[in-house]
Amino acid sequence: MTSFLLAAGLLSLAVLAILLFVLLRRRDSVSDNRKALNAAVYRDQLAELESEHRDGSLADADYAQARDEIQRRLLEDTAVAPEVTDFSHGRKVAIGILVAIPLVAGGIYAWHGHPEAFNPQQAPQEVTEKQVRDMVDSLAAKLAKEPNNPQGWAMLARSYMNLDKPKEAVEAYGHLAAQLRDDPQLMVDYAEALTASGEDPGMAKARALVQSALALEPSNGKGLFLAGGIAFADRDYRKADSYWQKLMPLLEPGSPDAQFVLQNLNMARAKAKLPPLAASQFQMPAEPGETQGAAASGTVTGRVSIDPALKGKVSPSDTVFIFARAVDGPRMPLAVLRTTVSQLPIDFALTDDMAMSPQFKLSSAKLVRVEARVSKSGSAMPSSGDLLGASGPVKPGAHDLQVTISQVQP
Repeated sequence: MTSFLLAAGLLSLAVLAILLFVLLRRRDSVSDNRKALNAAVYRDQLAELESEHRDGSLADADYAQARDEIQRRLLEDTAVAPEVTDFSHGRKVAIGILVAIPLVAGGIYAWHGHPEAFNPQQAPQEVTEKQVRDMVDSLAAKLAKEPNNPQGWAMLARSYMNLDKPKEAVEAYGHLAAQLRDDPQLMVDYAEALTASGEDPGMAKARALVQSALALEPSNGKGLFLAGGIAFADRDYRKADSYWQKLMPLLEPGSPDAQFVLQNLNMARAKAKLPPLAASQFQMPAEPGETQGAAASGTVTGRVSIDPALKGKVSPSDTVFIFARAVDGPRMPLAVLRTTVSQLPIDFALTDDMAMSPQFKLSSAKLVRVEARVSKSGSAMPSSGDLLGASGPVKPGAHDLQVTISQVQP
């Protein structure tokens, strides 16, 4: 705020200085220029008059009278005072402007601006829980009037979960039946709301959703966690152990999530009369064809194809983006390849040389996910109606991935 005030003050002083210079400077030079111009005009008139007298076209008496008149006007015009003769008046005007500009500017800001911003005690505070609830209520009211908005219902459902309102979230997810058929992440989010609601019919549906999600995306982290939790609740401790063992390599070693899952995993193993496991025993399983040298090179290879059921929704000229993202970290693609639907199926190789930024390369990530997107608009930004597919999490250096474009962006 101090820097803003300083900059505004300096700018105001500069503007006022320019105005004062223009208003207060004397106009002697302007008047002198005008005198010189007048004298030149009258000299031309005298020269012309003398020429007419010499050639006899002008009588002596007329010549004398005209010459006297021109000389009289010349003396009068070249003797005029400077244009700004009342210098004290100009000074008063300048002082008036000097005072008026800051006052007028301050008054306008006080009327239409935000003076409270200068008071750090009155600076805007963080959004309160009540404000969040009001925004969620406003979104719910809007969707009640405009129900054909899947993105809005998904946002509302997740907002209700953040507010610990699973029953309201379940109701919101109920408006997404069409989107749930081919979106594994949406499936597991809905299943989470169903399990949190604590109702028996909901648990049966949550089981089915989790299994459907894992069939589409076997390495879905939330899906594996919920599957293990459901198995544990059903007292099938060996199955819970199996799901959570698959989840452990996907988590950041030593992170709170990894510690929490390992604790639950060993609890299930204890109930199944199995020995506990240590965090060091979990490593990411190698992908087919993966070698230590390939991992170090930061290269991921594989094949992208499109589900035959979706071929009618695309045209050969539609743009296809194939890219890798870090599982944990910024959403910026680490490597990008662009092609068209006419080239599908296509064998791809994503490398460090395709990085969008030197700081974010394939080799810099511990785990990546390869995604393919058919963009109807040709833009890299996702939009409704795009077709997409993704691999599970893999290490840089993985080979022979199979990515099938089989989902439609809501």
